[in-house]
Amino acid sequence: MTDEFTNKKFLIIDDFSDVRSAIRSILRSLEVTQIDQARDGNDAIAQMTGKRYDVVLCDYNLGPGKDGQQVLEEARHNLLLNIDSIFIMITAENTRDMVMSAVEYSPDSYLSKPFTKEILQRRLDKLFERKADLKKVSKAMIVKDYNTAIAELDALIATDPKNLPDLLKLKTEICMTANRYDDAMVIFEKVLHEHEVSWARLGIGKVLYWKKKHQQALEMFQQLIELDPNLVTAYDWLAKTQAELKQFDAAEQTLHAAVKISPRALKRQQQLGDLALSNGHPEQAETAFTRAVTLARNSALNHPSLLAGLARSKSSNNKHIEALKLIGEITKSFPNQPEAVFYKATATAAVKQNQGDSVAAAAALQSAEQVISQCGELANSKLGLELAKTYAQLGDHDKATALIQSVIANNHDDEEFLMVLVQVCREAGFEYDAETAIREIQQGVVKTNNTGVYLIKQGKFDEAIHLLHEAADEMPGNKTINLNAAKAMIIKMEKFGASMEDILTVRRYVERVQTLAPQDWRLHEVVSRLKNISPTA
Repeated sequence: MTDEFTNKKFLIIDDFSDVRSAIRSILRSLEVTQIDQARDGNDAIAQMTGKRYDVVLCDYNLGPGKDGQQVLEEARHNLLLNIDSIFIMITAENTRDMVMSAVEYSPDSYLSKPFTKEILQRRLDKLFERKADLKKVSKAMIVKDYNTAIAELDALIATDPKNLPDLLKLKTEICMTANRYDDAMVIFEKVLHEHEVSWARLGIGKVLYWKKKHQQALEMFQQLIELDPNLVTAYDWLAKTQAELKQFDAAEQTLHAAVKISPRALKRQQQLGDLALSNGHPEQAETAFTRAVTLARNSALNHPSLLAGLARSKSSNNKHIEALKLIGEITKSFPNQPEAVFYKATATAAVKQNQGDSVAAAAALQSAEQVISQCGELANSKLGLELAKTYAQLGDHDKATALIQSVIANNHDDEEFLMVLVQVCREAGFEYDAETAIREIQQGVVKTNNTGVYLIKQGKFDEAIHLLHEAADEMPGNKTINLNAAKAMIIKMEKFGASMEDILTVRRYVERVQTLAPQDWRLHEVVSRLKNISPTA
């Protein structure tokens, strides 16, 4: 056993103390010295939040509360695992539902109980070889410095190491996160030229999707499903592409097929529920939302919108009393959360309207409006969309239109969100040409943005800053506009010096984006450049 191995930090997660002790003894015999233990899912997440572990050995069944899949799900969601960390799922059962659900969150390996010291050692040796020399890449990813992470990977790839396939796959994932689609495509095509690999074919489909070559993407995903019918991620992307092509019924059927393969995926069940409801299939929507609410009980992805969606679907099936009872649970399940109050209000308005009680519906809608106003300029766009949907259902089309236009302007380059917006208009029966509005507003925002960039290149910084500053104040939720407004001021400050007022203004733009999208790939450059600027006397 190497020193590098023995210096790793291990976490054992199991609800039985004797099992934890047995695994701890095996690790001790392998000369591992840093070993922590967790008795359940909540204990595990608390420890992973406070310490970065190199290896996590987690049992799938953890008794009441979170199971192993939900621990992995939350660890991925909250970025508690580094790129070079290893997560091994341990299980005594191998049911199809368990395996398919867990594999979607990509554990590095599985171990079946019981296992020996020799089996664990071979597995760990193999996994450490796969993740060798990724410390610098992991460090860059923690601060979202994607360019440095890619450069570090390129240096490793140049040595033609044993873990080359894993490094290439990791590089494509980072390239996709950083919107470097052409770089990712080169790798995907090279890999496929040598071997038929599902992740490379899936990657090509994703690149085609993001480049808006939707018909080609659709064909790629369909081909991939034919080659690998159990690759549920391909179904997700096929459904997403079908929705972009306005094939909404086909998208719903694709998600139906996916949940049959892997029924424990919470987000997919919610997406199916939303799509079925917008397609006018409330019974299917109720089934999907019921499953989502059940899956969410111990999940980090639990959200008030799930209970609200189930209530709306029940009301659409004329189960209004059941719907109102569910709505009453929203603020109990999510105490002291403004979003819970909001979803309770919008769902109540929808149900009361379905019951013919327009006075109660209007009162509930007023409560939702108060929550939105309290959120200020950075109100969640999803909340705005939910409110617009409720306006439309209650017949207030003027308010719905104004809110939808604002939401479009704040998300002009988020194609996935805009497609959800189109679906929401359909679900509400709102006769509003959302697609035309999207195109027109996009053109206006892009023109403003391009003009600002042009003025910067011409050295007309004050004009650029004035234009982008006005646009950012008008569209505080637009990430691209706010980042470009920040960049314009940074470039000027780098050339001519900075006042504290200018620095504070840039910080306000940056904080907006950090609040809206903390993982945005463009943030690192702006934040790094801002740190290097000091105010002049």
